[in-house]
Amino acid sequence: MLNFRLLYILISPRFIRTYLGLTATLGLGVLLDIILFLKFSHIVGPWIAMAVLAANTTAGILIMYFLVDLRRRQLVESVDKGRFASDIFSRYLSTLIASLFLIIPGLLNTLAGILLLIPYIGVKLGGRLARLMGLDWQEAYEFLRLDSLAGHKIDNNAES
Repeated sequence: MLNFRLLYILISPRFIRTYLGLTATLGLGVLLDIILFLKFSHIVGPWIAMAVLAANTTAGILIMYFLVDLRRRQLVESVDKGRFASDIFSRYLSTLIASLFLIIPGLLNTLAGILLLIPYIGVKLGGRLARLMGLDWQEAYEFLRLDSLAGHKIDNNAES
């Protein structure tokens, strides 16, 4: 089924500007990381530099798998309990964005990902990105709450 609200968000000029800005920033970070990688490989050698980048990416993947799952469970738990906390939604969004930065090899991307994982910065940046994309956390909470209640109702009917 097509979600018209999501379609509206995806084709809105506000979302497109935000998406292009994030993509351009990420691309600039990758270019700067290539320059840093070349300088680093001249200092320590190419094999050690490749090993450092591979270890950095592997650690980023493992850490982000754990953190995204943790934030998802916190979000689902707060929705199931009927508590609205915009901070949880903002931290979930900033964790998803941090996962992009930590998984892409590079020193600057790793630093950007680590900065996004700091609670205060993550909440502020997640809220700001949501506003730029036109997302309303209260609306998202209500949608998830209705979906959660419908899921519990289906589970209860299946048990009886």
